[in-house]
Amino acid sequence: MPSSGKIEINGELCKSCGLCVEFCPKKVLRISGHYNDKGYYPAEQFCEGCTGCGMCAVVCPEAIIEVWRD
Repeated sequence: MPSSGKIEINGELCKSCGLCVEFCPKKVLRISGHYNDKGYYPAEQFCEGCTGCGMCAVVCPEAIIEVWRD
């Protein structure tokens, strides 16, 4: 049975670099359509399928992504 995961992105601190979106092997992240208080469009998880691999957290230059694996 494949492992499942969950991520939490602090959208108020995200600067829309897109690295997490680019490096997500399951392609469950995207840049959102709404902006944060600083005028950036934060990344968000938009569908199921996260395995909790942690790649998004590793590549995030702001270190604002938390990952949990079931």
